[in-house]
Amino acid sequence: MRRSWRHLLGVLLILAACDDPMKMFPDYQVGGPRILALKVSEPELTPDAAPTMRLLVGGEQFEQSSDAPVLWLLPNDEAVLGQVPPEIRSQLTVPYHTAFSFPAGMTVGTLLSLDPEIQKAFDETGFVDLPLFATITVNDKPLSIMKRVRITREPRHRNPEITKITAVWQEPDGTIISHTVPRDGTLELPQDPLPDYLALAPETIDPAERGNDLLVFRWHFNEDAAYATRLRFCDADCPSEKYLGVERVTPNTKEIMIDFTVARKRFADTPPDGDLSLMFYLVVRDRAAESASSADDHFGLDFTTMKVVLKRP
Repeated sequence: MRRSWRHLLGVLLILAACDDPMKMFPDYQVGGPRILALKVSEPELTPDAAPTMRLLVGGEQFEQSSDAPVLWLLPNDEAVLGQVPPEIRSQLTVPYHTAFSFPAGMTVGTLLSLDPEIQKAFDETGFVDLPLFATITVNDKPLSIMKRVRITREPRHRNPEITKITAVWQEPDGTIISHTVPRDGTLELPQDPLPDYLALAPETIDPAERGNDLLVFRWHFNEDAAYATRLRFCDADCPSEKYLGVERVTPNTKEIMIDFTVARKRFADTPPDGDLSLMFYLVVRDRAAESASSADDHFGLDFTTMKVVLKRP
């Protein structure tokens, strides 16, 4: 078994030179299921750390409560997988809705110690960048991602942390409503009358408290598979100053606005048969906009979801 873990470490370190696919964000509207992010409990780890990891998959008809198995640490490569004993693969597989933890007795340092040359490099430089993988199969299609973490004696950076999202909309009488939605929470709105706009303003812990540098926000969404509301993210043409007190919003800004004006017309002409569920996904990365190389991608991230249920009258 020790030989198998040594082989795994070799594969990980060889692949550390590859481009990080997390730098290539998908489009704002997700559509079919796909991976949006991979989060490690901390982006910089000491050798004695046994981190946990979570995956974010978005897309129509994919539920966050899914128990689809996720294979961790191993890249989705048949040549590699064929050399790993089933008992090890079983230790590295957990349901999607469950956080993955290193197997009992295994730490980051365990991996480093399996290869004398890698251990020597760490001892001399004080750090090693290690890629971590995850693969999930959805609708018979394997989806994979890689996240780079830094193994170091003195971690300086932590993940940013989203605490809540404030939802803002206007009632028919002109009253502006502000409602707090917790992480991975749900907001219900009526289909009739549906607000023209819905503004979302996330809150994070002060970046200085987390050792963060520049927080970069990216929003995604998917519609209900049964009914296309044709919602869109606002740009300069929406009243963001009125709702949020900011001049302009886009899917890449901290705050966003959802334009429901087309949906209102659709609902009037072709009312939905029942409630509609819309999913929004927020990924916050640290220092992503100023990354000079793939080695800068280890500074960390956080993500959360928000379900908006449009209730039928």
